[in-house]
Amino acid sequence: MVTFWLLSALLVALALLFFWLPFFKRADSADADIDRNELNVEIFKSRLAELEQELADNNLDQAGFDELKTELEKSLLTEVDDSQQRFEHKRPNLLVPISLSVLIPLVSVLLYLQWGALDDLGKPPTVAEAAPEHQMQDLNDQLEGLRAKLEANPDDPEGWFMLGRSYMAMERYQDSLDAFSRLTKLVGDHPEILSQQANAMYFLNSHQITEETQKVIDKALALNPNDAGTLSLLGMASFESGEFLAAYKYWQQLLNSNQETVNREALLAAIDQAKQVMDEQGIAYPQTVAAVPVSGAALQVSVSLDDAVRDQVNPDTTVYVLAQAVQGPRMPLAAVKLAIKDLPTTVTLDDTQAMGPMAKLSSVETVVVRALVSLQGSAAAQPGDLFGLSQPIDVQGNDSVIQLNIDRVVE
Repeated sequence: MVTFWLLSALLVALALLFFWLPFFKRADSADADIDRNELNVEIFKSRLAELEQELADNNLDQAGFDELKTELEKSLLTEVDDSQQRFEHKRPNLLVPISLSVLIPLVSVLLYLQWGALDDLGKPPTVAEAAPEHQMQDLNDQLEGLRAKLEANPDDPEGWFMLGRSYMAMERYQDSLDAFSRLTKLVGDHPEILSQQANAMYFLNSHQITEETQKVIDKALALNPNDAGTLSLLGMASFESGEFLAAYKYWQQLLNSNQETVNREALLAAIDQAKQVMDEQGIAYPQTVAAVPVSGAALQVSVSLDDAVRDQVNPDTTVYVLAQAVQGPRMPLAAVKLAIKDLPTTVTLDDTQAMGPMAKLSSVETVVVRALVSLQGSAAAQPGDLFGLSQPIDVQGNDSVIQLNIDRVVE
């Protein structure tokens, strides 16, 4: 009986997790807004210092200085205010999860006391009453009933797909393969169906990708190179066979496809597991960050630190990756803050990192990208800092990865 109540409490806790999880995620997004504000303020201070230096060097008159300073202050206030509004808008209302945390356990207990079989908990179950066998028999009966209906009315693609997935979940892989084969004959080749066929064949052949299974995989990828089911299978098969780098690449490709149906949390956990094993075995792998789809322009930048200057900095030294217009004000249009220990890595510069609505990456045609290792922690370059600088880059329609190597010293 004690075991029963412990399992019941565990199930209730899992149910409550679904209500509380979105509120924790919202808190994380609020922290991201705070970090964005800090970066905006640092870049504001840096740009203001540059304007003051230009005024002191007589490269800028007082009227021009005042105008640019006012514009800079307005941009900063607008961005910080927008971030604050997003933070306030995302502040979770705790009334719902707290109420459900109280009501769900209470209602569950009351309903069980009303209709449950509390008095029978202490009785040893008979063979006919054994829960797992009884439930499995019920499921088998239901599936056989569904199969009989489909045999009588075979023109039901949704039914065949449901039957195949159900057989797969019950580890009846041959029956699952037969169901998906029938579905393919009915609707033709679709990557979502072919990937299910390949999965069934993989498990049916003792977790091995046979020549026949590979043909199905190739057909699915020819129709959709980023098919979630196929890439998941290839990643799993590679990991189970000890090919950890291949598994990492398949899962990273799936993550970068940004498909809404993909469980990113589970996929990131699998990628982290593969990286941990490769770290333990000394296997080198590319350091990448999954791009998140955004509106407007976006640039992928691969940042690395040259070995010749690596000894001059410590792992916690700040690194800024900035995009600046080739012509016009030198205010950063997009910026990312990193640390030396993060390198090498790939980052995305886009409009979500703009300092203000009038200074966005998408507002210009050509930019230069700069990576600055700041020994003082400031976004303004100082003598002794390290940097890498790109050639002018077209913003619109640029799908290439910009290679940026930090190998020069600010004089």
